[in-house]
Amino acid sequence: MSQKLRCLVIGIPEAKAAEGSLRPEEFASIDLTDLDGYLPLPATLELVVAPLFCMTFDALEIIERLGAQDFRKTLRVVAPKLPNRQIVLRELRSHAARQGITIELIEEGPAESGGA
Repeated sequence: MSQKLRCLVIGIPEAKAAEGSLRPEEFASIDLTDLDGYLPLPATLELVVAPLFCMTFDALEIIERLGAQDFRKTLRVVAPKLPNRQIVLRELRSHAARQGITIELIEEGPAESGGA
């Protein structure tokens, strides 16, 4: 694992870094099962991106796992269009605050794809 890693995407296999935003060693997109290979998380890691939910985990599990690793930066949660975004955001933030993690909630439209 790169000690220069700045952005880690978990569970969004199609995610790619925006063109020109990060060098290849600063970005990784992994399955949750691969997270242990990235521990301990490098101090350079600024952003983790994960889905609100998928077949194998949800954002609350990611918050707990990151908190256990002393990650105290930003988790960007990618969600489908939500009927009540504020309720979901409030719930995520209540869990994240206990771990010292900042939450960003990004809703995707049907034509958009996951990214960092």
